[in-house]
Amino acid sequence: MSSAIHDANRRQRQTCNDSDLRHAAQRAASSWHQLEAGFPKVAAEIRGIAEGSGLAPLDVYLLSGFDFFEGAPSSGCTTAACTIGDGAIVAQNWDAPPGTDRNLVLMIHEAGDDSLMMVTSPGTLGWVGMNRTGLALVTNDLMLDVQGHGLPTLAVRRILLSHGRACDAMNAVRQLDHRAGRCYLLGDAHGDIAGVEISPMIGAWPLSGHSIVHTNHPIVPATALMEDIEAVAHVYPSSRERLRAARAHTVACGEDMRRLLADTNGSPDAICKTASRREPTQTAFSIIFDCAKRQASVCLGRPDRSRYHAFTLDVATAV
Repeated sequence: MSSAIHDANRRQRQTCNDSDLRHAAQRAASSWHQLEAGFPKVAAEIRGIAEGSGLAPLDVYLLSGFDFFEGAPSSGCTTAACTIGDGAIVAQNWDAPPGTDRNLVLMIHEAGDDSLMMVTSPGTLGWVGMNRTGLALVTNDLMLDVQGHGLPTLAVRRILLSHGRACDAMNAVRQLDHRAGRCYLLGDAHGDIAGVEISPMIGAWPLSGHSIVHTNHPIVPATALMEDIEAVAHVYPSSRERLRAARAHTVACGEDMRRLLADTNGSPDAICKTASRREPTQTAFSIIFDCAKRQASVCLGRPDRSRYHAFTLDVATAV
């Protein structure tokens, strides 16, 4: 794993010039002080990765801080959450440039009350995940305003997963200092779901309902005013098409989620995505969290072609 982290660090440095790297490091250094002061457990994990890999903590933090870089490469996605009788289902298709799936792993971190599972890349805090209490999180990139300070989204995800209920995580997300725009969908073992769109300038705006679907543009009127429409059209031209397709689905159970994530209507730029000239990303993995069962069903690659594999957290003492 240490060599993979060094490779990730090297790739990151190769994709930007010295000036961009210097400015990103300055933003990361300021944010690192925030993280250490407010969320020492997350900072300690980054220091642990740094010690194990031989990199400096700031270099490791940058691996979880793609949003510290101007014009950072983004990955599109389609997310969904629904409440069922005895819990919630939370799901995502995670789209990225071809070949990204080679660097993805499912990490199951067994640490008592802090146990969780995360889909992650070498050296990062993780992309999506679920904790031992059954709180699950997925997320969408939004092309909104960006501020010069604040926490990167991968740190925010781990902070939210330190809570036990969707409502508690929602309360926490409103208090955080966010670097960039984002949507988060959450569900828990009690059957509650919640969503939020984040604009650093105007704050957190909730999404609610028995089911929620989302792609890569804001759907709340307030945050829509902050959207960089030209950037969305360039980076995520399929976002509105994918949302229309997702809203055509009934989402009320795990099987509904599988059908949604495997939807190829409008291919190549569909919910289940193939790389195209217009949008050169494809579905790298799909994941469906069953919050009551503390189970993640993971499909590496396109879910219309590949199988899901189920992984469960130990819930013997979960509360």
